[in-house]
Amino acid sequence: MKGRSLVRLAPVLVALSLAARGAPAQAPDERGFDPTGVWYGHHGPLALMRAGDTLSFSYSAVFGATAHTCDGIGVAGFAGDGRWEYRDDQGTVTFTTRAKKVTVTTTGGIASFCGAGWPGDSFVEEGWKPAFRCEVTEPKVRFLAVGPLPPKERRAYVVEGDVVEALELVNEGGEKWLLARYVGKSRTTAGLLPRDALECRFE
Repeated sequence: MKGRSLVRLAPVLVALSLAARGAPAQAPDERGFDPTGVWYGHHGPLALMRAGDTLSFSYSAVFGATAHTCDGIGVAGFAGDGRWEYRDDQGTVTFTTRAKKVTVTTTGGIASFCGAGWPGDSFVEEGWKPAFRCEVTEPKVRFLAVGPLPPKERRAYVVEGDVVEALELVNEGGEKWLLARYVGKSRTTAGLLPRDALECRFE
């Protein structure tokens, strides 16, 4: 009787084993958490907007005994394991987004928007402020490149009535634009949009 019970249970155990093998644990997103928002760190504010494999940033800081300044804006590309890299002819700056924390460090050369001697910066969730929502008020508004101001026009655009997430730029000279993100049906687009083409809430 006992032997027959084991025989009957065997197929069930095999089926359960196969089911367990066929249902692997869901892999975590290597990009880390979405850090979109304004972060206030040791040296100054950092605005971040994530879209796909890009991380747009605006940064302003003061550091060192002689009050050196940072004034940067650009786009970092995804480099794996919660890391994003911004490269130019002076060096590489790495943004790390893990465990609800953001760190920014120089990983090659110097940070062109800070100069030599910049120690990097770090940010925690307590110093984070989320993006606010804006509605497009013009018939058609093109996104602008996240880079040296004044920005260059891009092909991507939004139309009247579209709702975007937006952040204030913190780098110098950014008063006319907002760092924005539009989530469409098939893709997410981030870039600069003119402030006067948007009606914003919670700004």
